[in-house]
Order: sequence, then structure tokens, then C-alpha cells
Amino acid sequence: MSVAGIETFDFQPLMLVLLVAFLVPIVIKRSNKVAIPIVVGEIIAGMVLGPSGLGWVELDGEVILFLRDFGLAYLMFIAGMEIDFNMIAKIARDSTNKAGSSILKNPIVIGPISFILTLVMSALFAIALLSVGIITSGWMMVALILSTTSLGVVLPVLKERNLNNTKLGQTIMLTALLADFITMFLISIYATYLDNGSFSIEILLIFGLFIAFAFLYRTGLILGRITRIKKLLDDLSHSTAQIKLRASLVLLVAFIVLAELLNSEMILGAFIAGIIVSLVTTSQDRRVERELEAFGFSFFIPIFFVLVGVGFNLGELMKSTEAMLLVPILLLIAFAVKFIPTLIFRFAFSWRETLAAGSLLSARLSLIIAASLIALERGIVNDSTNSAIILVAVISVTISPLLFTAIIRKPKYVLTTSEIGELALKKLLSAIDHLDISFTRGELKALFSRFDADGGGMLDIEEFIAAFEGDHSAEELEPL
Repeated sequence: MSVAGIETFDFQPLMLVLLVAFLVPIVIKRSNKVAIPIVVGEIIAGMVLGPSGLGWVELDGEVILFLRDFGLAYLMFIAGMEIDFNMIAKIARDSTNKAGSSILKNPIVIGPISFILTLVMSALFAIALLSVGIITSGWMMVALILSTTSLGVVLPVLKERNLNNTKLGQTIMLTALLADFITMFLISIYATYLDNGSFSIEILLIFGLFIAFAFLYRTGLILGRITRIKKLLDDLSHSTAQIKLRASLVLLVAFIVLAELLNSEMILGAFIAGIIVSLVTTSQDRRVERELEAFGFSFFIPIFFVLVGVGFNLGELMKSTEAMLLVPILLLIAFAVKFIPTLIFRFAFSWRETLAAGSLLSARLSLIIAASLIALERGIVNDSTNSAIILVAVISVTISPLLFTAIIRKPKYVLTTSEIGELALKKLLSAIDHLDISFTRGELKALFSRFDADGGGMLDIEEFIAAFEGDHSAEELEPL
């Protein structure tokens, strides 16, 4: 039934997309024999729904295309939020504190050198592919595509193995972070260059995003210190208002619009918006980040990956001998440009850890797909080559975590007391966040002074541990 004056929309394709997005995690969880990432399952489900399979869903119509594009922007937004600047600061502090150690054992040095080597090798391989005629143009874009890493895959795998707070985990994350951010920035500049036909003054407009980033970051910090504004935001952060969530979404869309006005790529604007949210969010507000992630991973992001599968043109790929040949070649190059540069990890880690780092950094997904879509829209690659790149992404993101898990055996890696303590603290803070409990500085001082028997500023550890043991009921607070 349609309403006069309002354009109707066929919701059946969207219903099918959401239905498979709902069923894929269940099927993967029930299938213990094959351990594949959920996003890979969503892409495969999209292939089944799309023209390559049943033909029930097609990439047509403004709404479907909007959901795909906004899903990509939201994915980049989440990727920006995943950057832990406290972790980077901790790596820098730990590195400077270890005076006298070799510079090649420093994560701050290893990560950038590894990525620079990856970028150089990717460029050389791309030029070689162009010279032998496997690709006909756009070697720079192919080089950037090969340089990507999926931070969204790296981080969960490291967390699952309790390695995210170790020196190895931090070095891998720093390398992945550089690969994500720098390649995204370079892709945005190259896309702007292609649109303008030359390196004109308009390319400098991209830096307007960073000026806006600096301005909003400083403004957010200043406003966060004003008690009246902070109290207003806290009062409006519950029930139906959810003002912090609304502010984050406004920021996301504002930076997408700003990126378009500055002739830049929306993925860069969305990524920078996510970084701002990560920077201005305090430990008490981490619930906002979790809710943003829940919102994205339950709607926009699954739709994006399913529609990526819908856009996968298996027929064109099978008909093109060049594209079929490109899949194994790109796959070999994709692993080579990660494994060879990560040999520099050997200066600081064992051979097992070095090979594990190379395998995990070979995982590619969201950014490589985004770059391929940008190249497809500008005619740098055709449908068959785009499908070949998507297939390489699917294979690499499936193999890499499995290879990493096989190389790094969980029982063999022993955490230090300091690392165990940091994990325990994060667990405690996370539990407090989930309960939506907050403490004033005065309450915390009073709490810890309870365990400072002699008033010398040293906690009685055994007494502190004893406070966590046993069953604690809320009724115990009633007499107080």
C-alpha cells in the first residue's frame, strides 16, 4: 500500500539481506568444523543472494546503494574508534624507558619500518604486474590495495589470545594501525588526483579534514572540563535522549559531508570522526563506544558486507582468464609483501612470533574492499578484477587468523605479572562500565584508604584481594 505523494520502496531485498545477516552468525557458530570470520560468511551469503547465485538481490536503487555506502562509512568510523591512543602512548613510554636496548627492538621503530618496506614492495610488485600486462593501468592504486591490513581482524584475534597488551601484540597493532591510516590517506589523495586529473591545489583541501579534526578535538576537551556542560550531557545520556550517541552520529555524518565538500573520500572523513570519538571518550564513557559498535555491527556493517557479496560478479570473473590468473598471483603477492617486511620483527622476537606476525598482518578485508570499490567507480579496474580482489580479501582474511593461531600456541605464551594485572584491571573497569556505575574521586580515595593500614600510601594486597572474594549482595549496603 502506498501513500499519495510518497515514493514507495520495495523492502523485500532489504528483508532478505537482513535475514541472511541474522542467520550467518548462527550457522558459523553451529559449524565447528570450519572456523571462518562472520564477515566472510556475510560476503558468501551475499554471493548466493546476488546475480552470481539466486539473483534475488541486485545493487540497484538509491536505498540499497545508500545502505552499502553508509555501511562502509560506519565501518571506517568504527575502525577509527578502535585506535587506542593510550596503547600508543604506553608503547612510546615503555620504549623510552628501556635505554640501552637496540633500536631495532623498539616497537615504535619496528612498526613503521615494516610498513614502509611493505609499501615499497607493493609498489615494485604493482609495477611488475603492469610491465607484464597482467594489469593495464592504476599501478599506484594496486600498490595501495596490496599494502592494506585489516585492523578490525587483527585486534579481535590478538584479544582472543590475550596478546593485545604484550610487546608482540602492541607491535603488530601499531603496524596494522599505520597500514590502515596511511593507506587510507594515500588512497584518498590518489582518488582526488584521479578526479582532478592532476596534483592541483584542490588536493591540499584534504588537509582541511585534519584542521577540523584538531579544532573539534580541542573544543571537545575544553567543553568536557566545564562542569555544567558535563552534567547536562550526563543527564541526557540515558533513556530516550542518548545525547552522546546522537553527538557521535552527527560527528560521523558531518565529517562525511565535509570530506565530500573538500573533494576527498568519505571513508577518510568517517575514519577521522571515529578517531575524535576515541580521543574525547573518557573511561567512564566507553559504554558509548560499545553502543555505537552494537548499532553498527547489528545493522549497517552486516548490510555492507552482504551487499559486497551481492556485487561480486562470479560470471565476469570466470569469463576473464586474466582475472582468474590474477587471483593466485595477487594472493601470493599479498602474503609476500607482509611476510618479508615482518622479518625485521626477528630483531625483537623469536622466529615463531615473527612468522605469526607476518601471517596476521596479511589479513585484509574492509579497506581493501573499499579501495577496490573506489578503483571500480573510477574505471581503474573492471568488474572481473574487482571480483578477483574481493576473492583475495576473503581468502586472506580466512587463512591469516587460522595460520596465526596455528603458529602461536596459546599455552606456550606466558604473560608477565604486570600484563596479567593490566588485563585484570581492564576486566574490572569493563564490569563497572557494564553496570553503569560511576565513582567520584573522593569515593575512590576513601575506598583505597581502607586498605592503606599504616597510612603510608601502600595498599595491603592480601586484604584488597579478600574484599573481592565471597558473595557480595546489594543488601549489605542498606545499613549504610
